[in-house]
Amino acid sequence: MSACAVKRLAAELRGVERDPPPYITPRPLPSDILKWYFVIRGPKDTPYETGIYMGKLVFPEDYPFKPPAIYMCTPNGRFRTNVKLCLSMSDFHPETWNPVWSVSAVLTGLLSFMVGTEDTFGSIGTSEFEKIKMAKCSHEFNQKDRIFKELFPDFIRNGVERGIPGGTSGDSAKTESSSLPESDSRTGKPREESELALIWWIAVLIALCFGAWKVCSVIGASMP
Repeated sequence: MSACAVKRLAAELRGVERDPPPYITPRPLPSDILKWYFVIRGPKDTPYETGIYMGKLVFPEDYPFKPPAIYMCTPNGRFRTNVKLCLSMSDFHPETWNPVWSVSAVLTGLLSFMVGTEDTFGSIGTSEFEKIKMAKCSHEFNQKDRIFKELFPDFIRNGVERGIPGGTSGDSAKTESSSLPESDSRTGKPREESELALIWWIAVLIALCFGAWKVCSVIGASMP
């Protein structure tokens, strides 16, 4: 693998450890920095709310100049498992890839797509009831996965309703008894509301970048 890819991914690892993307915890394999696994905690007020979903990013040796492949590992009702997903920031579309996009940006874009309804290669159609059922089953599924247990032991469910790292059943009871939601100190809004707004704006930014690239391509093709 290239020194450039290793240096970039090592820097991104420090970044996500310091400031992880909302609802997402990414971690590379200790033996191979080109293979990252991530856990998505289902956002509140979605069918995925009680779920914990593991997925995988496989980076090319010439990253960041080419995009990663994206997979989901935990059944979720939105994407097929262990199948490459066709997204604008995945290796299905290297022509739309921007080297400035980070691991955080890729995973935030994936989460935005996951809570939406748009079709793509690798997506599936299921009812809200089926998604809720899969969310409840996700904990048991993950606990049987060797890589999940090795990389995400803090997410192993031990009586914790949503599998939040560091939580206990006592902590959950305290959280549920609190009448005030946690707020973002910058906006005063509930933290989860602020995080969902951030995900939405990042998705809009990615769409605008893609649109601008397409316009430039058309203009360039029409010039003599």
